[in-house]
Amino acid sequence: MSVGERDKKMSDRQREAAGSLAHQYEIGDEKIKSCPETFLQYSIPYLTVRTLQRQEQLLKTLETDSRWIKWSAIITLGLTVVLAFLTAVLAFIAYHDYIIRTAPP
Repeated sequence: MSVGERDKKMSDRQREAAGSLAHQYEIGDEKIKSCPETFLQYSIPYLTVRTLQRQEQLLKTLETDSRWIKWSAIITLGLTVVLAFLTAVLAFIAYHDYIIRTAPP
């Protein structure tokens, strides 16, 4: 099993577990006010799983963004090299033209 498959499988299992935990321990506001520690005891694993899933999604987004930034930097470098080469060619042509014009007949 590859790393990507394993991560997806674990993410799906976490999502199912968090959903069933939330469904299993649905309680009303009155019970929360009377016994908040029970609500916290059952909701912390759910919140932890959801937070981890959000962080995983953000990491995937950052990974995609970093790929775009990398390719943009490579393209910019290539264009800069081409521009520097063209500038050198133009400078050579201008210098050569200057030499021809100033040479005695």
